[in-house]
Amino acid sequence: MPFNTQKGFTLIEMVVTVGIFVIISTIVIVRNVSFDNDILLNNLAYDIALSVREAQQFGINVRVGDGGFDAPYGIHFEAGSVSYAMFLDQNGDGLYGGSSSGELLEEFTLGRGATVSALCNQEAGSCDLSTLDVVFRRPNPDAVIQNGTIARARVEVMSRGGKLRYIDVESTGEIAIVNPDE
Repeated sequence: MPFNTQKGFTLIEMVVTVGIFVIISTIVIVRNVSFDNDILLNNLAYDIALSVREAQQFGINVRVGDGGFDAPYGIHFEAGSVSYAMFLDQNGDGLYGGSSSGELLEEFTLGRGATVSALCNQEAGSCDLSTLDVVFRRPNPDAVIQNGTIARARVEVMSRGGKLRYIDVESTGEIAIVNPDE
């Protein structure tokens, strides 16, 4: 009785093996992209919170070279925008006068398709603000939100994929990052 001396895989075995490999690879790549997007959104939320904290620090200590010893520093957000601004409130009204007013210190771009999706007055439970200004007046570390009319505000940031992160700012000067998925 002769033995079959050919060794190796059949075509069907190779197709099944490659198919399994493709499925596993696809799952890993999709999960990795989702994980990367979550990390980037978290980093963005922390960058925004750090910008608010930086305005608070400048409001207490004065930023060198701006000539605004008594002028408050603030952060300005617009709903639906892909950027936000740090400003020196030269006229002391607690509101950002726009880039043409000369108050703009720095503009930050969110990038990667992220937007400021909503601005909320948490006391009122509404997210219908079109703009939000958070100002810090020397020497107090407390936040003056929307010219003192709001005690708790929320900035909602949305990734291109629809995931959200919240940056909560309290009038006491506290800043927190909230992940609504947790």
